[in-house]
Amino acid sequence: MSEEKIPSKPLSTSGTSQNRSGKISLKERVAQRREQELNRQYSDVSEQARKRAEALYRKGKFMCSETVFSVVNDHLGQPADPAMVKMASGFPVGIAHSGCICGAVAGGVMALGLDRGREKAGEKVSEELFPLSAELHDRFILRNKYVCCRKLIKNMEFGSTEHIQQCIRFTGEIAADVVDLLENGVQGHDTAAHSCEGCEEQPSYRITPKKRSFVSKVRTYFSLLIGKAA
Repeated sequence: MSEEKIPSKPLSTSGTSQNRSGKISLKERVAQRREQELNRQYSDVSEQARKRAEALYRKGKFMCSETVFSVVNDHLGQPADPAMVKMASGFPVGIAHSGCICGAVAGGVMALGLDRGREKAGEKVSEELFPLSAELHDRFILRNKYVCCRKLIKNMEFGSTEHIQQCIRFTGEIAADVVDLLENGVQGHDTAAHSCEGCEEQPSYRITPKKRSFVSKVRTYFSLLIGKAA
């Protein structure tokens, strides 16, 4: 398969209504992003990650979070000891049958951290990590509406063929997304899809420049306290 990516360009306004300021509505922006996401084409390397992840899950070698972590770790040349896959073992079925965040998504965020996370206390976090993680979340929401396991499987019999096939698909898609994001970064991102449908409305915790300044001040304050205590 030849490499083909969603173009990094403004969303089209053709066939949409506009408000007085000339902007399309949030609902229409989400609909456009969802259509783009459902038609996303991946590079060969991302497709290979997808197929390997699907095979590992299908054969029962690993569950969702473990599979994504292992596949991406191998893609990166194993920066983590392969045995560290055990760190991802508690996330399947929405964190050990809790029905919360999809284990594949949780494993994907862990996998992004393998390449963009920090290794030492006090080390600066890569400015790419949060946008990459947010994009991974948003892609999943656009394709599947929810990120909560209980909502994703609420109309299925637990452990049924339908349930297992869905989890295989999620695992493969997240593995492909992580590799794609690590290789190509965030392109043409629109903030229209941040909310998980069906979840209670929550304030936005995305880091704006103003929030980043506040966080920096808080860190400085606690650093001073720690220094005095020492």
